[in-house]
Amino acid sequence: MATQIQWASVTRLLCTLVLSSVLTACGSGLLQPKVSPEPAPDMFSPLVRPAEQYTAQADIATGNDAFAWRVLAIRALLQQGNHNEADARLQALRGAASLSQQPIIRLLDAASLVASAQPGPALQLLQNIDAPALSVSGQAYWWLLQANSHEQQQQPVEAALAMIARTELLAEPVPNQDQERIYQLLSTQSSSVLRQAQGSHHSAVANGWLRLMAILNTTELPAAQRNWQLQSWQQSYPEHPARSYLPGTSSNIQAPSFDATHIAALLPLSGRLAKQGEAIRNGILSANQGQSVRVSFFDTQNRDMAEVYQQVMQSGADFILGPLLKNNVDALLKQDPALPVLALNQPAYQPELTTFYYFSLSPEGEAADAARRMWEDGHQQPLVFAPANELGRRVAAEFNRQWQGLSGRPAILSYFSNKESIEKDVRQALRSRPAAAAAGQIQPVDGSSLPDNRPADAVFMPTNAAETRFILPYFDFVRDSRAARLPTYVISRSYIPAGEAPMGELAGLRLADMPWLLDGAPQLKAEVLSLWPDASAAWLRLFAMGYDARALIPQLPALRGGAPEVPGLTGDLTVSPDGVVQRRLQWREYDNGDWVFIGQEAGTTE
Repeated sequence: MATQIQWASVTRLLCTLVLSSVLTACGSGLLQPKVSPEPAPDMFSPLVRPAEQYTAQADIATGNDAFAWRVLAIRALLQQGNHNEADARLQALRGAASLSQQPIIRLLDAASLVASAQPGPALQLLQNIDAPALSVSGQAYWWLLQANSHEQQQQPVEAALAMIARTELLAEPVPNQDQERIYQLLSTQSSSVLRQAQGSHHSAVANGWLRLMAILNTTELPAAQRNWQLQSWQQSYPEHPARSYLPGTSSNIQAPSFDATHIAALLPLSGRLAKQGEAIRNGILSANQGQSVRVSFFDTQNRDMAEVYQQVMQSGADFILGPLLKNNVDALLKQDPALPVLALNQPAYQPELTTFYYFSLSPEGEAADAARRMWEDGHQQPLVFAPANELGRRVAAEFNRQWQGLSGRPAILSYFSNKESIEKDVRQALRSRPAAAAAGQIQPVDGSSLPDNRPADAVFMPTNAAETRFILPYFDFVRDSRAARLPTYVISRSYIPAGEAPMGELAGLRLADMPWLLDGAPQLKAEVLSLWPDASAAWLRLFAMGYDARALIPQLPALRGGAPEVPGLTGDLTVSPDGVVQRRLQWREYDNGDWVFIGQEAGTTE
């Protein structure tokens, strides 16, 4: 009995000691439930908490989550104006950051500079960051810092462009506050500044913003012209995020008509290009014979295009044909003309204007047609042998672009420099092989595939007539004069008038040119040559260009919409979706002094 009492006392003592220990532990917090850290949000997501809460999460998180929480805490401190603490935490984070996290540290350095109103050093630092290597949200934050820096430097257009680039990275819909900021930045600028800012180096969204705000910021325009521009903008940018800023009345504007009653033709009619301008002028007038349409001519030589455009608008014209020079086309585009336009050249920047068209006799367009013809003729591996100058490289690049779209693989590109090295250049060209096909390259239209390193089975030369005559014998000599000549294709630069003394070195040469220079429209040509008996081939080409340009005007919208090609003096004509007039040329073969249809001998009829 005594033993039982003794054990009971011991048990009560142990329980008392245990209970005391538990109470002590509870009082000290040792047995409080363990707190689990939250998963870290994106480190560049919008800030929704004070810095203290981000810091508290960073203290209990580990690894990448801890890093993300600390980045958010530093951003919050900068936003709250606590720069000293933000810089101290940034310095600590810099020492713990891995190599892959260093770009984020540099972003925070830039953010600190922006917060301290030091936009110049911030922009310099941002330019040294490899933005494409950042996450999408990191790139968006990079653009935001760019925008803030530019705005601090009183550069609203640059700030707006940075904000536009940021919105293009973000998921739809565009945040209202970002859109409103873009609007406010651009609303402070004149229409001329905004028009000058447009260009091919910007995205379609950016150019859409610049063009719309240029229209909205213009106060001196007549209401009808302003509304016409707004309607044209709507057609060009049906899904643009800035559509919410359009005036409510613009949706009722009527679409522009192409039934021109008064055409304003913008051409160089004086100065060094007067002869070219006159050739086009005569072609326009010839095509306009018998029409009720009035044509007025405006000399663009040494004229400011803004002044010319104002004269056109005052004349009551309802269509603009021209101008001819690229810089004048660029300058006219800056005016955002409130009339349909068929320009006679293609500038580098061709904005999305549904009533702006481009027509040129460019060698690049002829090279694209040569690529199509060689593909249709069954060739598998063309060799491009071009002059090693800017024009030669441009034409070769366009041929190659078109060829890859058709065949799925590149052409062989080779260049020559001068007569002295031509044999060496030809030998090197014939030994060349195409570059290996890149991953994800376009597949050929017929689904076929070809082995790499296939030798050339045809030659394309964007050479002039003298170069062509000089080079062709070298291809025969280097290959083997007894072997059949590689089928060789040239464009209009190699044209030699038929009927001259036969040139044996050109035998079998295949030429692409406008039907007008070969044997098209003989009656019209006879009339033209009776009026201008000394007309050169170059003059006749420009006459044909003017003729086709005038004849095309009523058909432009239908052709842009996919209507069948129409025959013209310069070729069979279509219009691409972006408004470029494309020419399908006529192909002939040189035989005994004449250009004959391929497969036809000189002196025979079809």
